[in-house]
Amino acid sequence: MNDFWELLFLAWCPAYDETMAPEHLKGDPVRAYGEYAFREGVRLGLALACGTFFDET
Repeated sequence: MNDFWELLFLAWCPAYDETMAPEHLKGDPVRAYGEYAFREGVRLGLALACGTFFDET
């Protein structure tokens, strides 16, 4: 991973915490973190996309 992406990842993605995992994924930290990262990525993408639809002027 190049330095830029590593810094971005470390700044944006929190360390895994089992308390953030849904109950059905408590025993699978890789999948739990993957689901979290996917959900946050979709939320960011939707926020960016929806922000382009509205003109604030």
